[in-house]
Amino acid sequence: MAGARALLIVLVAAVALVAAPPMVAAAEGSSAVAEICKSTAFPELCTRTAGRHAEKYLTVDAVTVLEMQVEAFTKRSFYQDAADNLGACKRAIGFRDAVTIRATMSMAQQDMQNCDEMFRQAGTKNPMEDINQSLVEMSEICRSLSNMVPAELSFH
Repeated sequence: MAGARALLIVLVAAVALVAAPPMVAAAEGSSAVAEICKSTAFPELCTRTAGRHAEKYLTVDAVTVLEMQVEAFTKRSFYQDAADNLGACKRAIGFRDAVTIRATMSMAQQDMQNCDEMFRQAGTKNPMEDINQSLVEMSEICRSLSNMVPAELSFH
């Protein structure tokens, strides 16, 4: 039964990828990233962090920009819980599972905010507060991008 379900998931994913809307050619790279990032909560940060990874992709669309953001987010995150959530998010991107992407990015964002709160309760400033704020904004970008994953590609 589990094998049949896994096969069904793989088949649905394959059909969804074949039926996916056309993507922007990589030659347009950074400008395509900027265009997609316009629809996020922090377009400048999105373009700055994802744009430098555009040349690694054959095509640039909302899903690949989301992958770029999660990769950039992973490299800047210093927290194990957040890293675990980001790993789950990366797996969800592979399945085009927008619901799980949003959930895991929300949990990663909460990890950053929990860290800041612990310093506030101790009556001191978090020395990583500026980085945390940037990571919180990047998580919001990722959630915005997950809303651009076509519904027919999402499993939830």
